[in-house]
Amino acid sequence: MRLTRLSAAAAIAGALAAPLAMAGTASATTGTGSAYGLAATGLVAIPATPAVAATADKSLLHLPANPLIDVKVLHVTAKPAYARASVTDLSVAKAALTAHLVTATCDNGTARSHLAKASLAGHRLAADAAPNSALTIPVQGLGTASVTLNKQVRNADGTLTVTAIEAVLPLGPGHTQTLSVSSATCAGPAENPPPTQPPGGPKPTPTPTATGSPVPTPPPGQAPKPTPVTGDLPVTG
Repeated sequence: MRLTRLSAAAAIAGALAAPLAMAGTASATTGTGSAYGLAATGLVAIPATPAVAATADKSLLHLPANPLIDVKVLHVTAKPAYARASVTDLSVAKAALTAHLVTATCDNGTARSHLAKASLAGHRLAADAAPNSALTIPVQGLGTASVTLNKQVRNADGTLTVTAIEAVLPLGPGHTQTLSVSSATCAGPAENPPPTQPPGGPKPTPTPTATGSPVPTPPPGQAPKPTPVTGDLPVTG
């Protein structure tokens, strides 16, 4: 009986641990896309988490424990010319920033972002904001927050980066928190190749005669046809 109970307990523990193990898996090969779920600097510093590049897919069920930022699920994926990042149940309670879903997608040089049920200090944030929509919002008792929605930047190497939310949040006198949520980078479409010479090669250029009338260039190996010249011959004797 005791052995049976221990076996059952082990099976339950394995079932609970399985989702956590699956959340951290990722594969990577060569590619051009990259993405991350969240990054922060200030009172709470968080490196780009989770982050992928080339061809990979990664999920995280929860941010590392910290006193300021709470996120339930982060998922990022990347492959050649494509990247996507999503964050669910974002909360920065002290700055009154919340969002049910934050996504950023970069696909073959075209970028977009989307917010679901997002608000800052009681102000609803646009679900599908125009690129680089900047706004300032007062946070009662703390100061003024600066926010850019659907931030899009063309990088020096020609890639495009879209960040759904980039915010500088006030946390009281002399204290701010910078937050970047859902960021994706991808390469644009390849340039069109130069036009090629049509089959058969270039057409021969006509050779002008003394009278100005064009005569077609003969095929290789064949002498040109003589052109008669009219006129009087001098008579001697």
